[in-house]
Amino acid sequence: MPSPDRILNLYRDRKAHYAELHGKMQEIWEVYNGKAEVPLPDMERDEKPSIPNLLQQGVDQMAGRITSIVPQVVFSSAKPGVRKHDRNAANSAATIGGWWQMDRVMMKQKTRGRRLVAYGMAPTVMRWNYEEHRPMWQVRHPMETLPSLDLDAGQVQPSDCIFSYNRTVGWLRAHGYSQHVHALTAERYGDAAKNDTVVTIIEYVDQNETILMAAGHFSTLYDVAPGVWQTTNGFRGVVLEQFETLSDDIPVTIPTRLTLDAMTGQFDGMIGMYMGQAKLTALEMIAVEKGIFPDTYLVSRPGEQGRFLDGPYDGRSGRINVIQGGDIKTEQMQPGYLTNPTIDRLERAQRVTSGIPAEFGGESQTNVRTGRRGDAILSATIDFPIAEAQEIFAYALEKENEVAIQMAKRIDGNKERTIFVGTGNNARPVTYKPTETFETERHVVAFPAAGTDVNSLMIGLGQRVGLGIMSKQTAASLDPYIDNPEVEHDAIISEGLEMALMSSIQQKATDGTLPPLVVSKIMTLVKHDKMELAEALTKVTEDAMKEQQEAEAGAPPATPEMAMAGPAEAALAGSPIPGPTAGQEDLAGLLSTLRKPAMTIQPERGVARGAM
Repeated sequence: MPSPDRILNLYRDRKAHYAELHGKMQEIWEVYNGKAEVPLPDMERDEKPSIPNLLQQGVDQMAGRITSIVPQVVFSSAKPGVRKHDRNAANSAATIGGWWQMDRVMMKQKTRGRRLVAYGMAPTVMRWNYEEHRPMWQVRHPMETLPSLDLDAGQVQPSDCIFSYNRTVGWLRAHGYSQHVHALTAERYGDAAKNDTVVTIIEYVDQNETILMAAGHFSTLYDVAPGVWQTTNGFRGVVLEQFETLSDDIPVTIPTRLTLDAMTGQFDGMIGMYMGQAKLTALEMIAVEKGIFPDTYLVSRPGEQGRFLDGPYDGRSGRINVIQGGDIKTEQMQPGYLTNPTIDRLERAQRVTSGIPAEFGGESQTNVRTGRRGDAILSATIDFPIAEAQEIFAYALEKENEVAIQMAKRIDGNKERTIFVGTGNNARPVTYKPTETFETERHVVAFPAAGTDVNSLMIGLGQRVGLGIMSKQTAASLDPYIDNPEVEHDAIISEGLEMALMSSIQQKATDGTLPPLVVSKIMTLVKHDKMELAEALTKVTEDAMKEQQEAEAGAPPATPEMAMAGPAEAALAGSPIPGPTAGQEDLAGLLSTLRKPAMTIQPERGVARGAM
């Protein structure tokens, strides 16, 4: 664990190392949020961009497609075929899904998706929620993140990481750090520092400990106070908190885009084109404005001195200039003939460079004639970047889940916890004990079909099931809307049997084998939502059997239901066809003794003629 002065030096060095990257992020942030300005130094003015914000459109569309699918979590059974271990594997996956649902991880993934696409990284810190007894995912801003320099593209866990952000002295005092503020500012006499004074918060995290420091440059007439560390350039800091990491691995994951070497966003290359297009558009609009309100000149006549008797006035004012000894002339300013083509070329260059098809804006290219061709163009543009981003997030989620499991085992241990998994009618409780349920931390997080959004995924699954090359159970496991394919499979079977049971009851009620009183009793239980169909049928059958047994014991039937208990039981149980009576048996025996009368066979004609 580095000392506090070492952390201050690390912060200073990494701040300088990542200055260029954070500068690019700042440009992306300004364009995305509409804060960018177009400088026009020749006119001594700045203009707001008045062109389509393709960067914002591309970030939202790409991130939405990347995070539109919920990845699957799969744990392998420690002993396949043994029910206990198979159940533990299923409960482990369900518990992870419950943690995601309680912490709104999929909503946080949408933010991470935007930051991965725009900034090139999407840092997250794993924390423990002591109130709800579960892990939580804390999404951090890339411009506040200073990871170790050994973090390569595609790697998700750095050796250590520093997060820096600004807080005020008032915020520190409100959270119980008044003494630390006093030591940091070295104000031993008089009033304390103002509440609006900005302090830099440095958060150092590695796999052993987390150190939280307040730092900044503060001039003082006194020496450094005890407990305060200071660098050679006067940057000083004081430790606010220090606590042990709750997991064996570092609780920080920083998924990054796959690039040649340095971390870059997908739209870094379009910033210059965007500003160039915005500048040309601003100049064109200024030229159009001058065409409507042209510049006015007063030209003196020969031998006279032109002067204004009333004016000069701007044409936009609507007032009339009164002159003497001269003439007023206007000069029309027209934009260059290549202005509009150049603006269009810059927009196309942005789309081609950053992979922003026209379909993102609800438009279609003029040379696309069929929907199939449009899908092919869109797929060639976005499928591979989406697939890479989904694979990166899947790997990051695996590491985050492992840290979450380690935290749960260390803090909860053998304590039994219950969480609810699913939404609506599919919500069900899952009870787990971290040390028993999670037999292993190793698992797989995977997107059903990397590079595919929800719409195209569902169409593809339906086509494969229709062609007969994929089973419905496999399709259910790939469907992001189905949390538990096994439970869904059981529900489908149950619904099919319920339909068959309902058809059987309807048939028996139609042909009269099921008494109307029994049918009405079943209908009442189901209609008033007291029981499901199967439960109502079981209850009516059990009541009928019980009433029949009481009737056979000699007790007179007290109600109409009891009087009809016998027929109802026979109808519900499906009694066999009764055998023949004694008279039917005698008739069958009589018919079997009868013989058919002998028939005389006439000789064939040919034989008779031969005999003659």
